[in-house]
Amino acid sequence: MRYFWKSIFTLSFWRYSLFSKGALISVFSISGAIYLAIEMLDFFSMYTKDKYSRYTIFAILATSLIITVATRRPVSRISYKTPKRDFSIEVVIGDLLETKCSNVVISTNTTFDTDMASGLISPDSLQGQLAFRYFNSNTAEMDRQISESLKGVECFDHPSGRGRKKRYPIGTIAKLQAHGKTFFFIAMSELNEDGNARSSVRMVDDAVEALWVYIAERGELADVAMPIIGTGRGRIQLSRTKMIERLAQSFAHASTERVFSNRLVIYIHPSDATQHAVNLFEIRDYLAMSLQV
Repeated sequence: MRYFWKSIFTLSFWRYSLFSKGALISVFSISGAIYLAIEMLDFFSMYTKDKYSRYTIFAILATSLIITVATRRPVSRISYKTPKRDFSIEVVIGDLLETKCSNVVISTNTTFDTDMASGLISPDSLQGQLAFRYFNSNTAEMDRQISESLKGVECFDHPSGRGRKKRYPIGTIAKLQAHGKTFFFIAMSELNEDGNARSSVRMVDDAVEALWVYIAERGELADVAMPIIGTGRGRIQLSRTKMIERLAQSFAHASTERVFSNRLVIYIHPSDATQHAVNLFEIRDYLAMSLQV
């Protein structure tokens, strides 16, 4: 609800609700419908034109504007169903950790660190919140499941820098389970000597491509929820809309080769949506125009 009211005071909302091509079409369509109703009333002599004020046109336009804005109010969820395919893509403004999806994607670094005590992993990060809300801050249990999941996976020595001393390739996935949900930890960033995560568009593309293969081979046929990976602590200089498009395109492409999920839900945190003036109407239109299947 807070996102709803904040969105009303953003320029992007008014640009879309009133000053876009779709809004103008809506205004003229509604005005035309009202004028047609007036003509019908006049034709049947129920309320003739001579009874109308000369300023009626302004009342019609005002009514059309109000209806247009009311029907294009901020939303917190949009869905795009790909034509002639059995899968859909949703974009939701909300908390990823409150999703009803049973498969949840969590981005992490190539050393799979979970240490919050030293400040390496921020308690406010998605991974930190996951540890607190699903594992009662018991990172030892998380480490156990990660180690079990990564048995036999190729790794490299990482003697210098902060964090663990073993580094895994980009796109490595560790599977954790808690409270009936499966969390796929996906390595899509690397820690520098100061412990800061760095990623790139190429690294995200490679990691997500490996993720779909992993879920197809070791996951269940269930809905998948994920954040807009890379745009936060990954520090990728790419707009949220463009990153959503890349994630959606990757999912759509993988779904044409194998069936592993019928729905991808991409979550945008409310604070992130407000800060970056995210407009879901624009994202839906963008997906409709750019998604290739």
